[in-house]
Amino acid sequence: MSQEPKQAPLGVETTPGGPYVLLQEAAERLGKDPRTLIRAITAGELRGGAMPRPQRLRWYVYEDALPAGGPSPTPASGTELADLRAQLVTQTEVNRLLIAAQQNILAAGDAAEKYREAAQKYLDALAQFVTPGHLGELARDL
Repeated sequence: MSQEPKQAPLGVETTPGGPYVLLQEAAERLGKDPRTLIRAITAGELRGGAMPRPQRLRWYVYEDALPAGGPSPTPASGTELADLRAQLVTQTEVNRLLIAAQQNILAAGDAAEKYREAAQKYLDALAQFVTPGHLGELARDL
């Protein structure tokens, strides 16, 4: 018993004319539901098509219609995210302690002038590295 292949909607191409990926991979790369991509292909908003098959259509999207690169990265797990937050808090505190130490050295008074200039340059560079968009944010975080 031979089944007729399911036919693509009118206006949708059925033979790929270049490099393509299947619908599921395209949906992952675009971060969209596969049904949304099918509607976009049918409406002509996304380059792709549907290859006739006996059971169902095999939808595809052309590579050049997708963003470069592979699938989007998976989001960090709760534990990884907590670790990254802890590292960020630690690094921010270390930088604040370094700034405070540099200020103490500069305030010491009778240190060699060359060292004082070098320490001031280091302090300025470090302050630029850790200062938020404006100084009010820094004071709010204390």
